[in-house]
Amino acid sequence: MDLGTLRYFLAAILLLPLAILFKVRLPDSRDLSKFAISGILGYTAYMFFFNTASTMITPSTASVINAICPGVTAIFAYFLFYEKISWKGILGLAISFTGILFLSLWNGSFSLNIGVLYMLAAALCLSMYNISQRSFVKRYNAMETMTYCLLAGSLFLLLCHGKSLTLIPSLSKQMWIHLLYLAIFPSILSYYCWAKAMECCNKTTEVTNFMFVTPMLATFLSFLMIKEFPTWSTYFGGALILLGMLLFQIEKTKK
Repeated sequence: MDLGTLRYFLAAILLLPLAILFKVRLPDSRDLSKFAISGILGYTAYMFFFNTASTMITPSTASVINAICPGVTAIFAYFLFYEKISWKGILGLAISFTGILFLSLWNGSFSLNIGVLYMLAAALCLSMYNISQRSFVKRYNAMETMTYCLLAGSLFLLLCHGKSLTLIPSLSKQMWIHLLYLAIFPSILSYYCWAKAMECCNKTTEVTNFMFVTPMLATFLSFLMIKEFPTWSTYFGGALILLGMLLFQIEKTKK
């Protein structure tokens, strides 16, 4: 939790001048509690459950369970926003999920313990966060939505794990570079792009469907950065993921 807390603490500090630069409006007082809940779900709770699960289960297991997020989000969107998915769309999600299974489990192992429940809780939190983003972008732009959710999540992380700040004086130059990278790219930039995508789409699932790409991109980056060569299961799983996403997007385009 130390790394996650410091990461979002730094991201929150960097966001403050950006909020002024982009003229972020103050939120409606009626939405403050909603932003707080969204921040807790997408940052505080997700970070806690994910980090806890990661110490108990294998990375392969975590990838598979986390891959249920698009499906869970689709269920929430159906009941809350009445967003219907055709059988071809459901088939596309199923094919992509099968690709995740091949990508994650062929050369890995599936572990079954209490960590699975923590990972399920993390996936549920992320799915609920996605739904909250969909409701916010109807009244706020992507920058405003991301700013207030991240600030809220960072605040609650500090309240729960504020002792992480005591590590700041002992951080090396290399650690600061890593933290700066984590604060800018996987935090501010990625969450902004996510909120922007939610703002532009017609349905929530049009965005969350792309979550299936994450394991495939991670494998590709591993090859580029640390020369970890992919196996045939990577190619087969990646092909299934792309096929499922293509089927989903074609069905969306027809409509």
